[in-house]
Amino acid sequence: MRFVWFWTFWHWSKESFRYGSLLRSPLHGIGSHWDEWFRHEASEGDLRAIEEAGRTKSTQRRFIAWLLRHWAGETDWPRNQMVSRFVLGQLAHLPPFDKWQAFENHRAGYGVVGISAVVLGAESPGQAEDVRRVEALALPADGAPIILPEGFQADAGEMETARCAASSVLRGKGLLVFLALWIVGGRRPYPRWLKIAVALGWLAVGGLILYLLIGPEPGGRLFLWTATLTALWSGLMLVGVTVAAWHGFRAWRQGAVWATRMEQCQVRMRMNGGLTIKGESAGLPFCLNTLLAVSRVEPRLDCRSWLWQRFVRRLRAERDIWAATGVVTTDGYLRPVVLEPKLHACLAHGGIKQILTPRQSNASPRAMIRLTAARATPGREREPVPPPASASRLGFAAEKPRLRTHCCRHVAQAMMALGGLTSGWQKAVSALAIIVSGAMLFALPDLRAILVPPPAPLAVSPSSPSPYYLWVSLDTKHPERFQVVFESEFWANRRAEVTPHSGANASMRAEIFLHRLAGQTNPNGEDGTLWIERRHHFLTREYAPGERVGRYSVAYLTRLPHE
Repeated sequence: MRFVWFWTFWHWSKESFRYGSLLRSPLHGIGSHWDEWFRHEASEGDLRAIEEAGRTKSTQRRFIAWLLRHWAGETDWPRNQMVSRFVLGQLAHLPPFDKWQAFENHRAGYGVVGISAVVLGAESPGQAEDVRRVEALALPADGAPIILPEGFQADAGEMETARCAASSVLRGKGLLVFLALWIVGGRRPYPRWLKIAVALGWLAVGGLILYLLIGPEPGGRLFLWTATLTALWSGLMLVGVTVAAWHGFRAWRQGAVWATRMEQCQVRMRMNGGLTIKGESAGLPFCLNTLLAVSRVEPRLDCRSWLWQRFVRRLRAERDIWAATGVVTTDGYLRPVVLEPKLHACLAHGGIKQILTPRQSNASPRAMIRLTAARATPGREREPVPPPASASRLGFAAEKPRLRTHCCRHVAQAMMALGGLTSGWQKAVSALAIIVSGAMLFALPDLRAILVPPPAPLAVSPSSPSPYYLWVSLDTKHPERFQVVFESEFWANRRAEVTPHSGANASMRAEIFLHRLAGQTNPNGEDGTLWIERRHHFLTREYAPGERVGRYSVAYLTRLPHE
């Protein structure tokens, strides 16, 4: 009960708002409400208790700790620690808290710094002051869900566009773009050994495909090689699809939770300086900071999705070195801006190491090298002073890190860069997997015919009406998987493919032209055997003849009906 005076104030604020005496809600109007209560409504006992609480810095800190740990449960979002930070930031500028030393850190901001925005001053060529710190926190909505600028002025349409882009990334087309980028070239939550095993598996699949295409004749081991290839490719596809589907579903579900939360809150975007922003080039940092503000409402829920968890944790850890600029659309796409002065501002700032920009030619690595070289000015070289003979000589070599640009077409690409999700290794593995999987998809009919061959066909009518041709008609739906071999001591041996024929005598058949041998060893014109052999293909290669699955005599085939 040490701080019962604050409970008294809070109860008075809630009741006055309920009866219409105050126009704003107790939370959003806490600054003006406190000023009125402290000046006109507080009792002598309350004033003495407030004075006692602010007597020493330790008692002031106790009040702040109590406000953060206990009083926050009175708000509509008890687990949202940003509410308490907002209250402290509002009270820090009002008496008597404006004289309390413990509130010093809360006067400059809310302590929730996000990605900096690069906003040029009037006719500025690009200075360190143009890199503006942005703070964003989400509070329960006091009316329609909006992004409310604080400390600066901006067009309401621009802020609403940034909010729509954030909503699209959480639950819309932007999320699909984000997931597609991650699936193609995003870092996986694999341990190192599994990452290497997956890469070696795709290399093995590619090696088996090349072996079956250009290697030696496999012979009886064809079934073994094709079964191994199919099983390995199927396993890798199953692992990849399962991981992508699982993490994509978790990201979609977490994004839906945050999107619903964003529709129930008001995002306060704070940027000190009293600027009036002209143009929409700050749309990208506003969108990203909105995502960061929504994620801070209930931090314990971030672990539901590995993708969102990595993005948010990386963003919170490295937010001081990131800046962003770019016009953003409601779908999350980025449009070009005037960029060179903003790059000058980031280089002059020194603390910014990474910047997110739209995809423009003057943001390429080569352009950054030229820009950095142009800024370097030769200084006067000082004549080196020789050290004393007895002193040890130390040498230091260091290279000042350059500003790195990340060119993006979409907010999702900016999120990939911020979360450190882009992986060159995964891009190479994905490219190999796409090429190999494309080859496997084309080869699936061939593999199926090898592993699960079609049933052996029977010879059926019609037979050839001409004495110069021998027809072998087969009842099969897969004529390309069979061929006919004619062996005789009277007729010339032949090998013929089974092809579909249309017309009056339509059938799947092989047509063999009969030609007498010069040196006949058998005078019988009906001598000869016709064998039905399987044909095995793999993409563009045909292997040696396979198993013989049928045997017919010339006499039997010539006596079949002609129709």
